Amino acid sequence: MGKNRITYLWALLGSLVFYIAYREWLSWLLLVAVLGLPWLSLLVSLPLILSFRARVNGPGTIPMGTDAMVTLQGTSWLLVPAFSGRLRLRRPLTGEQWRYKNGGPVPSNHCGGILAAPEKLYVCDLLGLFRFPVKVPAPCRIIVRPKPLAIPQLPELERYLARAWKPKPGGGYAENHEMREYRPGDSLNQIHWKLTAKTGKLTLREPMEPLRGRVLLTVDICGTAEELDRKFGRLLWLGAHLLEKGLSFDMMALTGEGIMTLSIINEQALEEALDQLLCAPPAVSGSVLDGTLSASWHRHVGGEPDEA
Repeated sequence: MGKNRITYLWALLGSLVFYIAYREWLSWLLLVAVLGLPWLSLLVSLPLILSFRARVNGPGTIPMGTDAMVTLQGTSWLLVPAFSGRLRLRRPLTGEQWRYKNGGPVPSNHCGGILAAPEKLYVCDLLGLFRFPVKVPAPCRIIVRPKPLAIPQLPELERYLARAWKPKPGGGYAENHEMREYRPGDSLNQIHWKLTAKTGKLTLREPMEPLRGRVLLTVDICGTAEELDRKFGRLLWLGAHLLEKGLSFDMMALTGEGIMTLSIINEQALEEALDQLLCAPPAVSGSVLDGTLSASWHRHVGGEPDEA
């Protein structure tokens, strides 16, 4: 924009000198044209400026260590005028922030959410002589997901898979069944006819499902970037391991906003829970273990290099 203004001033000076030296209608016409050019440009650019909208585009989610870029884009009616602005990146998980260089890579050497927010955003007229501030759009969120980090000593889960059994609501297929006498309202499809013929009583083959205790994972969202990488990597691996065993579980995390409790029933819920924690501010003090925890099986995930 500065170059455009300097170029225009040189053009204005040249037309003024030409008018003083020549003093004919052509020099006067040229001077008037140069003087009115900025206002004509502003008038033509006004619909474009008023309809201008900016947005920040990012990759959404990327694996840790993957190269990615963020772009600041503008849209307008018919033609996009020149605009300027810069992006500032912030990682809520550690509190780091830095200015983003256009075309440069998004820092993805550590996991965590990154907010890319524009600042000092201006739109210019077609000649680049005037600029106007633009409403700053919402920041773009980028999630750098962790790499799974296996825990060498697998958790003992076998005795928690089925602590007891209960009738399966609605019936249907089940691996375990229990024989009982028929009660009014039971489905006739579940009657065990051979056993009924032997005993002389209507006997029902009732499907059963396991009654499981609460499985709980806890973590403190604090520490260095390397410790957080290990914490989230172990959470991802351990959560996937529990789901493979057919176990839903709860995840409790201490963040800068307090204790967050998340219920995990499938892989999608696990990803969403981790994404939410990756964008949370760090805990300043304390631990999630300071409170009373009730669970049949509990595992606290730490960030030490040699955690077993």
